[in-house]
Amino acid sequence: MKKYFYIYIITLFILSSCKKKEVQLPIIDISGISEIQNHSSIWIFFKVKKQDTLAILNKNNKLINTHWIYNIDKRLTMKKVVPILKEMQENRNKDSMHKKEGMLNYFSYADVNSNNISLLNFNNTTFIFSKTDYKNILKKLPKESTIELDVQKDKMFLNQSKIETSQLNQKINNIQSNDTIATHKVILKYNENISYQNYLSVKALLSKTNLNVHSTEYIYSSK
Repeated sequence: MKKYFYIYIITLFILSSCKKKEVQLPIIDISGISEIQNHSSIWIFFKVKKQDTLAILNKNNKLINTHWIYNIDKRLTMKKVVPILKEMQENRNKDSMHKKEGMLNYFSYADVNSNNISLLNFNNTTFIFSKTDYKNILKKLPKESTIELDVQKDKMFLNQSKIETSQLNQKINNIQSNDTIATHKVILKYNENISYQNYLSVKALLSKTNLNVHSTEYIYSSK
C-alpha cells in the first residue's frame, strides 16, 4: 500500500495547455495542517533548459479571495523559489476590491505519517537578501535568548556550532531545558543553494517546537 502512496503522493499533476506537468512535493515525516476550506493552488514547476534549472510559475488557478496553497517542486533551490514567493506576496498585499481579509499562504508537502498532503502556514514570512538588514535585526534581539539557525547545502549550524539535521530537535530542547526563564526565539538563515526539500523539512520541524520563530528569513549567496 505504501508503494502506491509514494507513487501517487509525491507527484501532483496539473493539466495546462493540454500538456501534463508534474510537481514532486517534498516528503516529510511530520504531520501538518490536513485540510483548509476556500483555497486555490499556485504551482511552481521544475524545468531544466540548456543545463540551467528553471522555476516555472503557474498561477492561473489562484483567486485573490481564497487561501493560497503553494505546490513547489522539491528539486528546486531556494535561489529559484524565493524571488517568486516575494513577487507573489507583493501581489497578495496590493489593494483590491476582490481582496478578502484573513486569507493565508501555505506550503504543501507529502506527509509520510498520514499518507496524505499536509500544509504549513508561512503567511507572515518575510524574505531578505541583505546582510546589513539581517545584522540590524540581530542587533534588536536579546543575544542570550536568540537561536541562530544557519542551513547550508550539506550542513547546519546552531549558534555557529555544527549539528546534524537529526539532532536539531534535541539541541533545541536542550537549550530550552538549560534556560527555562528566557523566551527563546529562532532566526533562520540559509544558503540560496539549499533545496526546497531541505528548507521545508527544517520549517516543518521548527513548527513543532515551542519556540518563537522570527518572521524574517535571510537568504544569502555563496559568493
